[in-house]
Amino acid sequence: MMKNIRFNSLIDAIKLFVLTLLFTTTGCLDSEEVLLIPPSSDDLSFTYTVDSENPNIIHFVGQTIVDTWYYHWNFGDNTGDEQLETSKVFFKKGEYDVRFKIFTEGGSASVIQRISIVDDFQGPDLISNGSLDSANNWNIFQISGGVEVELAAGVAKWSGGGWGNAGLWQQIEFEANKEYQINMDVSGGAMSDCWFEVFVGTVQPQEGVDYSDGGILMGINTWEGCGSELFSGQLTDVACVGDGGSLSWPMDGTAFFVIKSGGNDLGEGVTVDNIAIRSL
Repeated sequence: MMKNIRFNSLIDAIKLFVLTLLFTTTGCLDSEEVLLIPPSSDDLSFTYTVDSENPNIIHFVGQTIVDTWYYHWNFGDNTGDEQLETSKVFFKKGEYDVRFKIFTEGGSASVIQRISIVDDFQGPDLISNGSLDSANNWNIFQISGGVEVELAAGVAKWSGGGWGNAGLWQQIEFEANKEYQINMDVSGGAMSDCWFEVFVGTVQPQEGVDYSDGGILMGINTWEGCGSELFSGQLTDVACVGDGGSLSWPMDGTAFFVIKSGGNDLGEGVTVDNIAIRSL
């Protein structure tokens, strides 16, 4: 026979109600926590292999044993990717801590491996006199007054402002259906309302005419978040506009490599050295 629960007071009734509510709520939370278990480093891994033809190209493959809605790679040089399988060209020798990270409904987890790149990237270079030891092979063109380009002391330097614009160009010869990577050393900073842009086009630059053929492949732009602070490094690491400077060319033939810079105030100027377009 079921006994009737007798409450001696209203307080006893309230206590029982609160305990029942806590028990029910705790049960619901436990159920949700089971569904949202955060991943750990044991749930993912990655492997990498060195390209058989180019030791500076590394191929990465991520693995995970949990349901994942987003992947992210950090290659240790301010570049990354969002694919499960990807490849990366490392241009400078050194040690790189590569991180593979996954995101699940329960949270995120990552693993890191250190890889070693023995030598600087040395693929065939389309640029002549990329070290800028002289003015040979290079052409300066003035688009509008206020900004100047100077070739001296083994570098090219843009300086000035006043919404001027000036460029540097060289004729190059492509081989069809090859992959190429543009890069160069850049330094500067304290720019205000300015741009620094790299193009490869089929139209030869002309004095007094702005250049945009082929679209911006890589660049610095204060409106997009880079150039206002001091910077120094390879353009692939510094740039905040463009597609990273990689391209393929559909046919054998002549093209024009163009760098232009300008704007309101170039601050400390933009200095360039070691310009290269290397075949991958």
